[in-house]
Amino acid sequence: MQVLLVMSRSIEKSKETWSALVHNKDITSNEVLDAYKDWAKSYEPDLLALHPDRAKHMAVYLKELCEGAGLNVATVKILDVAAGTGLVGVELVKVGFKHIVALDYSQEMLDLAEEKGCYEDFICAPFGNTIPDGMKARSFDCVIMLGGFAAGHLPLSSLHTMARLCKRNGILINSMTLQYSEFVDEYLFINEYVKELEGDRVWNIKFKKVLDNYIKGKQGLVHAMQVC
Repeated sequence: MQVLLVMSRSIEKSKETWSALVHNKDITSNEVLDAYKDWAKSYEPDLLALHPDRAKHMAVYLKELCEGAGLNVATVKILDVAAGTGLVGVELVKVGFKHIVALDYSQEMLDLAEEKGCYEDFICAPFGNTIPDGMKARSFDCVIMLGGFAAGHLPLSSLHTMARLCKRNGILINSMTLQYSEFVDEYLFINEYVKELEGDRVWNIKFKKVLDNYIKGKQGLVHAMQVC
């Protein structure tokens, strides 16, 4: 009984922490960065309390898309944008991916990702309208992002920058909480933006999926594209 009570309190604390960070549509990027400095060590257990299989779908989708595009899972080079503590990297390694680079704006989060042993390199840099300093266009076979789109986080134009970093015929996947596309001004027209970039021959859309129970009863939104 005592264990269940502690677990219940932990889940409620996780909800409060998460809500305070990403449900405030007016939060600034600097405030988000400061929050992650304090939250880094408990971020992963807090998040997994809300959704134990948080990153699994990313690995499943990426493997299927790579195989469909004739890309070798064991040799492709992947950029994990907004990598955080490395949850995506763990799942990617499980299905056979070996060459993964983590990018995040929080060094505290990247330090924890390094402990996972899943990444070959780490880049601490802001991400948005332009390719970060020191990085080159068309450097990766796949570019993916899980949870980078939330209040005060990355701009919608990050999708175009991700495409610029991806090689032609490579795979790009973005996964986010659907709710943010409904109340965060930055993401209100994400579906239209994705289609617009397809029209501009930046990529071909492979699929758009809405996932149920993405994080404790909330739906997820996933876009997958093949870069032109």
